[in-house]
Amino acid sequence: MYVGIGSRIETKDDAGTSHFLEHMVFKGSAKRPTAADISHVIESKGGVVNASTDKEVTVFWSRVPARHYLVALDVIADLIRAPMLRPTDVDSERNVIVEELRMYRDQPQDRVHTLVDELLYPRHPLGWEVAGREEVVLAMTADRLREFMQRGYAPSRTVVALAGPLNADEAIAAVDEALGALTPRDLVRSKPAPGAGKAHLKLLGKRAEQTNLCVGWRSVHTTHADKFSVDMMNAVLGEGMSSRLFLELRERRGLAYDVHSYDANYADAGHLVVYAGFAPQNGSEVLKAIMREVARLRDELVPDVEIERVRDFAKGRLELRLEDTRGVSGWLAGQELFLGRVRSVEEVCAIIDAITPADIQRVAREYLRPELAYVAAIGPRASLAAIAPSVDEGRPAVMAS
Repeated sequence: MYVGIGSRIETKDDAGTSHFLEHMVFKGSAKRPTAADISHVIESKGGVVNASTDKEVTVFWSRVPARHYLVALDVIADLIRAPMLRPTDVDSERNVIVEELRMYRDQPQDRVHTLVDELLYPRHPLGWEVAGREEVVLAMTADRLREFMQRGYAPSRTVVALAGPLNADEAIAAVDEALGALTPRDLVRSKPAPGAGKAHLKLLGKRAEQTNLCVGWRSVHTTHADKFSVDMMNAVLGEGMSSRLFLELRERRGLAYDVHSYDANYADAGHLVVYAGFAPQNGSEVLKAIMREVARLRDELVPDVEIERVRDFAKGRLELRLEDTRGVSGWLAGQELFLGRVRSVEEVCAIIDAITPADIQRVAREYLRPELAYVAAIGPRASLAAIAPSVDEGRPAVMAS
């Protein structure tokens, strides 16, 4: 079940509420009043039930043997329809989430992604940690969670997807019975994505054996005509062990153990980020190597043999994803929620096959220009000082850890 609400609709005063609510619904519902009751009914069938919160969506999912799918549907529907949201449970979960926040802050390989998001989306929820702010979590109440759920969980922005050897008519009737009586609500409008930030560098000094670096660029939204070209550009640059960044920085030069790139798309914005973790003394060299590989995308056409490999990579990953019932249900729900329709695999593969080296060069030149890069790093101060001169920033500031 995909609910089209996430941390993006939050403000500084309630940052983390959507994530807290996702935790709390598993504490008990009308039919199953304890967390143990919920997990027991699913696990007694050999299944799994879980959830996740992102910037624009909250996902509740279960995977069970097909003959038990009605049980899984009933469990998840009851979490949405009638969560208990007891004050005593809020009190106990508050500390759990605070420790989760502190865990992320203590892991530079995770925190550096939040730092680059803050640069890409300044003073905006898209740039904040999904789990929120500690002071908000510590002040959370059951009433605030209930109000947030009543305000944000709109049936018109909820998609239920089931995948497996099911009878379609029976499944549709079951979903209607489980969720058809939900009260319609007005949609919560999220704050539009901000313009590009003026600050291009964020550094966090931390005693560590390794420096963690992200270089990011703003790119395109979910339905933009360039989305698949940017996806393919990302695959060439840093997705997988045969990507350019991996081969150059790890295999040829031994500068990093983990180096990769990824792209993300939202309703009205998107970004592409390169990540690397490396020995502190190699900071300047790593950043320059990353920027050289990005420059190659702007300056040179991707060879035909490489573009063919990347096409096969993208189509193969899609095919593998759809071999799993959870992958299929996620594919269906995500597209219906964000696109308003479901593309067929054949349609997506045709789009991938139509992307040319010239398309990749064009989007690289448009979106990955050096003056549009945002750099975030966490590591020893000496390493950060070496990175700073490589970035076109008037007065970069090193933040204290």
